[in-house]
Amino acid sequence: MKVLLTLLAVGALDSAYLFYTNYVLYTLPYCPINACLPPAELIVLSYVFAILGLLWFLAGIVLTFIKKRVILRIWQFLGVVGAISLFSYSWAIQYHCLYCYLAHALAVASVVLSRKSLK
Repeated sequence: MKVLLTLLAVGALDSAYLFYTNYVLYTLPYCPINACLPPAELIVLSYVFAILGLLWFLAGIVLTFIKKRVILRIWQFLGVVGAISLFSYSWAIQYHCLYCYLAHALAVASVVLSRKSLK
């Protein structure tokens, strides 16, 4: 459970950082690895994805303590579908953001660990 909470906390921090940088980037272009500038092909403002990720990771922290099986299954499904679809989309438009990929990997790892804790 400690590992799961750590993954969720790191994911929440990563998503919060992505939200901050993507929201602030519209007025102050800054990224420590020069990979955070959202491409013009994005239909939705890039910080919307970061907010959704942040909410998902925070919900995971809460659900770790609540342990409602049906809600946890929905959360797991949304995490896997979200991570795979956002990764595929970013790869297709050649938007290689390491912080985004970290969030995707943390989401999938969190789902795997949470499934093991259900058994």
